[in-house]
Amino acid sequence: MSISSFLTKKFLKSLFFPAHNRGKALPKKLIKILNSPPGIWDLPELPEIGSTLSKQGLIADAQKSISEKFNTKKCFFGVNGASGLIQSGIIAMANPGECILMPRNVHISVIKACALQNINPIFFDLEFSFVTGHYKPISKEWFTKVFKNLDFEKNKIVGVLLVNPYYQGYASDLEPLIEICHEKNLPVLVDEAHGSYFLFCENINLPKSALRSKADLVVHSLHKSLNGLTQTAIIWLNGDLIEENKLTRSIHLLQTTSPNSLLLSSCEESLKDWQNKKRLDKFQRRIHEAKTIFHELVKRNIPLIETQDPLKIVLNTSAFGIDGFTADEFFYRNGLIAELPEKMTITFCLGFTNQRGFIKIFENLWKKLLINAKNSKQLKVIKPPFKLIQSPEISIGLAWTSKTTSIPLCESSGKISGDIICPYPPGIPLIVPGERINTDRINWIKNQSSYNRDLVNSYIRVLNT
Repeated sequence: MSISSFLTKKFLKSLFFPAHNRGKALPKKLIKILNSPPGIWDLPELPEIGSTLSKQGLIADAQKSISEKFNTKKCFFGVNGASGLIQSGIIAMANPGECILMPRNVHISVIKACALQNINPIFFDLEFSFVTGHYKPISKEWFTKVFKNLDFEKNKIVGVLLVNPYYQGYASDLEPLIEICHEKNLPVLVDEAHGSYFLFCENINLPKSALRSKADLVVHSLHKSLNGLTQTAIIWLNGDLIEENKLTRSIHLLQTTSPNSLLLSSCEESLKDWQNKKRLDKFQRRIHEAKTIFHELVKRNIPLIETQDPLKIVLNTSAFGIDGFTADEFFYRNGLIAELPEKMTITFCLGFTNQRGFIKIFENLWKKLLINAKNSKQLKVIKPPFKLIQSPEISIGLAWTSKTTSIPLCESSGKISGDIICPYPPGIPLIVPGERINTDRINWIKNQSSYNRDLVNSYIRVLNT
């Protein structure tokens, strides 16, 4: 089968990104463009259109209008996903040799930006759930403890990066965390790729958007948590702790000189779609329906994990001795395509369309899976062996560019990594360049590799001694 043939393949339920559910929730104007003669929309940066950094043109007008609507200093569309704009934000925040404080569950794009610009990540660990195998949301108490253990004299920390919500939907109360950072005059970049719609739904008991929590930079994925096409995103500039010219320069550094005009149109239309009252009412109904689906499945004794994002259905397969990867294969074979398998769980994304019939389909398949796996053993999760505060032993940029040798991971204890081990999804770095590898880290990855094929027989580049 060719790629083009597979693109039109039908599934029983597509519970993965993008959140428009294979076009069903796309903005009407974008659908009209897609129904036009093929390729008519494939245009270069004509003067009338401009680019995301132009002072004039349709894109500049759209960005200005949207920024004014949400009372921010600026906003910029992106066509390289949230990843490209997160990287732009990092480079705007820190110069080479400076440090950024960040949680261990940052996206791999963050590590790549640090390697590119030789910015030093200082990781802080997170509270961990042995029931789910997931990191817990960050509490004010936990974050205060992190700050008390930081050596600000030794490390030139110039900013903080936070992830909210996590891939599975866990969300922290950001405002007190950002206040702690601002007390030390540290700007905050929030990767809110999975929480774009929080900004538009402030009246239906959802987490407060990072943009309303006074973050200095906020990145939203418009395909993960609005109804844009894949690769569409936006970065918002707030406050005075990040210089606008530094942000525009960093976007210019990483952005293609040939941005896709269809994707740029998708950025504008998905944001405008959520500002239309009738469409917003419809999307909010979908969110209420998602909450109903969750509670109905729980009533039917299906072991779900509640998070702060109602569009995520997180199934605790480990409660019955089934790992998420095995469950994912089973659901896939039966036409129910999930988003994120993990050792203890599997996450489904409901998206913004009507999920009529989902409850019955899900319940029937779950019962069938239980019958097939009735002899499975109880699963146990091991906490990742990270310290509360941890940073690479040598500069991440230096480690990335140094001469290395590729060896089996099991033989790498005591060596300094020149590589990233970061299975996707969820894309959380387990080892980054410049970190010294130890036995605890190797054993933990081995434990994970019993279920995650991406980690089986792993090799890693280590620095030559």
